[in-house]
Amino acid sequence: MRSTAAVAICLLSVCTTGCFDIEQTLTLERNLSGKAGFAMKVNMEPMVGFMAGMMKAMEGEEGAPTAEELAAARKELLQSSSTVSVDDFEDGKQELRSKLPAGVTLLDAKFQQDDLKMAVDFAFGFDTISKLKQITLPESGDQGGGPGNPLQDPFKDLNVVDEGATILITGPVVDPMSGAKDSLPPDPKILEQIGDVMAGLRVAFKITAPFDVVETTAHRREGTTLIWEFDMTSMQKLTPEQLAKGISVRYRK
Repeated sequence: MRSTAAVAICLLSVCTTGCFDIEQTLTLERNLSGKAGFAMKVNMEPMVGFMAGMMKAMEGEEGAPTAEELAAARKELLQSSSTVSVDDFEDGKQELRSKLPAGVTLLDAKFQQDDLKMAVDFAFGFDTISKLKQITLPESGDQGGGPGNPLQDPFKDLNVVDEGATILITGPVVDPMSGAKDSLPPDPKILEQIGDVMAGLRVAFKITAPFDVVETTAHRREGTTLIWEFDMTSMQKLTPEQLAKGISVRYRK
């Protein structure tokens, strides 16, 4: 069973993206200092049924997985998932602090893991927004078959242009499936199952600023906060060009 599971896990490493909930936030002051946040939640529970079904099919068996097969797949997934201890995370926080550029501080960092659910949350302070590009989150080591970090450099593609009377902020829509789409199998049944697993995907970006908005691609506003929010369905409708320039706002100074 181990070799069969290993093959299944290789495919699972492609589609675990559907279990991601990623949110980035910016809170700006008029001098373009402020705070930035990156939060990611991963729920691998929906993978259990998919993995059990794959393992059963690869053994040449038909029908829905039994309770025992589901339990075995769940155990295999737990063993193959990355586990980060409190000490490991604290070491990672210290490493991150030591590598931050001057003018950027780590305000808070949290990690939680509950069975097949994991969550990380980072908060930064910065004296100028351009320095956010230099933030690189610590790697979590060998990921096994578990989800890796789809956003190691969370703000590297965020661009800010001072246009004189206005400020233009642009950035891409995070696509956690980037680089993995070509690895997906052509089997329509498997693709449908992967789609079901990825149904929980959420990617959001929020900017709070004291400026007047001239134009923006934001989906909605809540007070002075602009919000972009995507799920699997809405992301599939975006062209590569729209993904690359999906976050955009021009503010009047």
